[in-house]
Amino acid sequence: MARLRERLRQGDPDMEPDELRAAIDKAEAKRRELMDLSSETKDSAKVMSMLPKAAELYRQQITDGLDGTPEAAAKARTILRDMLGEIRLQPAADGGLWAEYGMNPAILLKGAGSDGRGRI
Repeated sequence: MARLRERLRQGDPDMEPDELRAAIDKAEAKRRELMDLSSETKDSAKVMSMLPKAAELYRQQITDGLDGTPEAAAKARTILRDMLGEIRLQPAADGGLWAEYGMNPAILLKGAGSDGRGRI
């Protein structure tokens, strides 16, 4: 853009001033667009880096809940309820039982916090 501005200031034998101004405006618009995408990309990367940490925190809290303490068990139930939603049991034709549920992976972000160390 600096070169285009210099050509506009000094005059250009190949391009009219309005053509140069249009080229500068187009380049500035493209730059702003790329800068906006850059911040969105950074936000996405931040969220993606938080997911494994959050998943590990939830896995550990569920494991603690299965190990016995009432407080840890209550946390584990809450996590599983939030993550799995309503669980429907369906009898199978072979006499077995099927559990149907809707997984909600977004719940991993609930306790992740901005630094990935959140707690439920």
